[in-house]
Amino acid sequence: FCGSLLTGPFLQKFGRKKTLMMAAPIFTISWVIIGTAVNTSMLVIGRLITGICAGIVTPSAQVYVSECAHPEIRGILGSLPALFMALGVLISYLVGTFLPWDYLALVSALFPASMLVLLIPLPESPSWLKSVGRKDDAAKSSKWLHHDDKVVTVELSTIPTSNGDAEAPTSIAEVEKKPEATMNSKKDVVKGAYSPEALFRRPVIIPFYLVVCILVFQQVSGIDTILFYTVSIFQASGSSVNDYLATILVGLVQVIATFISLFVIDRYGRKPLLVFSGVFMAISMAALGYYFYAHDRELPIAQSLGLLPVVSLMVFIAAFALGYCNVPFLLMGELLPVAQRSILSSVASAFNLGAMFVVIKSYHDIKDWIGAEGVFWGYSVLCVTSCVFVITLLPETKGKSLEDIEKYFERKAEKILERKRMNKGMP
Repeated sequence: FCGSLLTGPFLQKFGRKKTLMMAAPIFTISWVIIGTAVNTSMLVIGRLITGICAGIVTPSAQVYVSECAHPEIRGILGSLPALFMALGVLISYLVGTFLPWDYLALVSALFPASMLVLLIPLPESPSWLKSVGRKDDAAKSSKWLHHDDKVVTVELSTIPTSNGDAEAPTSIAEVEKKPEATMNSKKDVVKGAYSPEALFRRPVIIPFYLVVCILVFQQVSGIDTILFYTVSIFQASGSSVNDYLATILVGLVQVIATFISLFVIDRYGRKPLLVFSGVFMAISMAALGYYFYAHDRELPIAQSLGLLPVVSLMVFIAAFALGYCNVPFLLMGELLPVAQRSILSSVASAFNLGAMFVVIKSYHDIKDWIGAEGVFWGYSVLCVTSCVFVITLLPETKGKSLEDIEKYFERKAEKILERKRMNKGMP
């Protein structure tokens, strides 16, 4: 949560790539601290730092990938962070089965270290470079990414600057000829983008509201309760399936389903995947709740439902991975306006992690209050609510440029203002 709040200033001041590169070595060291801990204080410090770094890396990576990807493949590339997070969970399950926790922490240190090395040859986000007035660097970055002058020209013409100027040169040569003195200074650009007048405009607030809601819905679906308490859930259910084997199966299903989502997200769009995901998550949580209802009351039918917990969790994880695992973070990189994306993505991620904390910490208390069936039925109702939200309020972004998405919210804000004027009888 705290790491997410720190992300905005870092993303805007240093850029997407540098923020990730600064976090990577600290992330690595924190895992080493945990792996070599000789007392509780070292463990607490290590976990505190890993939490802060995770809060920084999650939104930074998503924004970086979304801004560097071409609109036609942004869905695929924008879903890769979610795929690798799922893969990381599976690796932790597998390694944790055979190695003690301190060795697992040392293995975990290898991944942020690898990220640091892999980031070195990559360019900075063209969107960020242009948003701070560095149009020549933006052109070079875009050319490195796409290797096509035509694509670069079109992309630069559709990236708005932080002061709202969407005007762009017609070629790379024109960018390089344009004197730097004619551009806004980075300080002035940032100041204008983060002024109260800019932040609280309807075209900014509306997409921010949508992103926050969809990120909160992701957490209140119960996903982290399932991931954190998989073993205890199976133990409480009395299922005949081995607890730790079931945990590994959950991680494996998530990786496979997330991988499949890469090939359907740009074909079917964001909204259909979210609705499909929400519906099957709701059904699986309702089924799991029914199992606990029958099991805790020792109903005769409970004896024939031994496989229902594992089947319900497999369906839930698969449905989550196909939609709510990756689409909310992808939308964060698509819906938020580029001028305010740094700060808004960090605040939105803080809401996401805050909701995760509340859901995880409240699980046992709510279970003791209304029973396990009440908890899972509650998650089911929230999944249905998320489907209604997606159908009624969320716009489709498949195949649209970031500028087209920003213009959509500009038009939406104008319609809202026009409707208010008509209601008040104003011309």
